[in-house]
Amino acid sequence: MEMSIFYVVYFVVFPFFFVNIFVALIIITFQEQGDKMMEDYSLEKNERGCIDFAINAKPLTRHMPKNKQSFQYRMWEFVVSPPFEYTIMAMIALNTIVLMMKYDGASPAYEAVLANLNIVFTSLFSMECVLKIIAFGVLVSVSQVFQ
Repeated sequence: MEMSIFYVVYFVVFPFFFVNIFVALIIITFQEQGDKMMEDYSLEKNERGCIDFAINAKPLTRHMPKNKQSFQYRMWEFVVSPPFEYTIMAMIALNTIVLMMKYDGASPAYEAVLANLNIVFTSLFSMECVLKIIAFGVLVSVSQVFQ
């Protein structure tokens, strides 16, 4: 039994530990070399952070219908409005609570109410989906799913 513990520790735990130490040492050395390179350019750490952020930042894209007189634009305004977003978040929270209310041994009437509430929330979320597809267009909605 002791030999098997020794085997596991010696061949599994120690190599894992030493590989982690080796990788950490490589990362620290790489960071120190990068810091030395940046010191040559007389940049402070905060300035380097700003430069790194500017290099790695990706601008946010926001779809907005071009014709401001169209039905799609009015629907877009409604869908991206804070009250609509807060309403959807509240519905998600309420739906979560309703889903947590199910328990074993509940009366049939209680289960029927929960089932009906589930249908109501499902139809409201489906309506939200349709409104967003109308507001953003089919192609934008589908492309956002895959991002």
